[in-house]
Parts: sequence; C-alpha cells; structure tokens
Amino acid sequence: MAVIVSDTSPIRALEWIGQLNLLERLFGLVIVPEAVRRELLSRDGRFRPVDVTGLAFIEVRTTSSTNPLLEIDALDPGESEALRLAVELSIDTVLIDEAAGRRAAVALGIGVVGTAGILLKAKQRGLILEIAPLLNELRNGLGFFLSDAFVDRILRTAGER
Repeated sequence: MAVIVSDTSPIRALEWIGQLNLLERLFGLVIVPEAVRRELLSRDGRFRPVDVTGLAFIEVRTTSSTNPLLEIDALDPGESEALRLAVELSIDTVLIDEAAGRRAAVALGIGVVGTAGILLKAKQRGLILEIAPLLNELRNGLGFFLSDAFVDRILRTAGER
C-alpha cells in the first residue's frame, strides 16, 4: 500500500460521513503535518474536533523544510505543510480538496486525490457499495462544495448514473 500525506479537509469530510477508515484500507499509512493535527482539533461552526493522534494508521509529523519555494500565500498552514512534507518525504500524492492546494500540488509535480476520489477508489475496490448517498451527505449535511457536473462525472465513473 502507498503512504500518502493529507490536508485537513479530506479527513474532516470522511469523518463526517463515517468513512475515515477508508484511508487505512486504501493507503495503509496517512501522514499529517502538525498544522493539520491542530486544524482538526479546532472547533469550527460546522465541524466537531477530530483527534487523529489515537488512530494507528495516521502519523503526525513536523516539517523541517524552510524552502521559500514552498511558501505559497494562497494556502492555509495545513495545505502548505502537507505539500512541504510530501516534498521532504518524496511522497508522490497528497489528499487535498481545495482548488488552490490542488493547483500548488500539481505545480510541484505532486499527484492529488480529493475526498470524492477516495470514495470512488473505495467503490472500485468494493469497500463501499454506493457513493451517491455519501456525496449527498457531504453536499447537503456538511455544505461541502461539489459542482453538479463534477458529481455527475464521479457517479458516471462509479457506474451509478
């Protein structure tokens, strides 16, 4: 299994829909930077705190990089640290949902998977039966932005349209 670095959003989203265990089943080990651990513990109007330190498949690491090329103003601390860790550890894929973080990852030559991509991979591997209800819960229950066109494309790929 592959090791992957994650930003905050995919962990929050998967926890919200009760599917956080998919990360372990798909990737084995998920590395999160310290900034992501802090963001997950913070209380936000929509989110409940998520303590990942007790999860065996998640490892919290600090980044030692001070590379100014990896300081991207448009990114929050979790996204920036996730990208720095991926570069430091030579990990080729990160879990990021936000458009700015995805663009920055691609510019650095790092592959990107988002929450919907995780659900699609899980469906393709037989780990979940349907992704449509989970996407609906993300959109309607969490207020997670997924365009209609994107959802339609994912559901077609999953064989649910």
